Amino acid sequence: MAINSSLREAMNRLVGTWRTEGRMLDGDGDTWSGHDIYEWFPGGQHMVHRVDVEIFGARKESMEFLTPREGSVDTIDQVSFDAAGTVETSVGHFDMEGRYLIDAGGARAVLSFDGPDAMGAHWQYRAADGTWIDWMRVSFTRIAAPHIEVRSKPGHAD
Repeated sequence: MAINSSLREAMNRLVGTWRTEGRMLDGDGDTWSGHDIYEWFPGGQHMVHRVDVEIFGARKESMEFLTPREGSVDTIDQVSFDAAGTVETSVGHFDMEGRYLIDAGGARAVLSFDGPDAMGAHWQYRAADGTWIDWMRVSFTRIAAPHIEVRSKPGHAD
């Protein structure tokens, strides 16, 4: 499977180590921070997204694979695995304005590129009545090239 060159170029904008800061828009406006790392998996057919943030007083880690859908020039399938054993799927694509739109069923996001080393995301979730509720805003600042370190950590099951 070969990735469409324009899709690869768009995805390359994600590559790097990012300082992440977020604010919950519902509730009491809790803030959180950490790091996100995006890099191409060996072979260049999948992108790996590593999340390591501190939110609500607890560490949240996940690993996500972004895979361009075979036969599509713009659709990306996403599968995320977190340290608690949760698996989530979503679908993303870049729109004509260069923003990355994520549809996770009960949640959605618009990721916009605010410069070569800055991104912002606006997340919403679907309420029981079907309306979309603002959930969180996230800012990303690229601080380095990608580097995913695999290590064991206290408190994680073997």
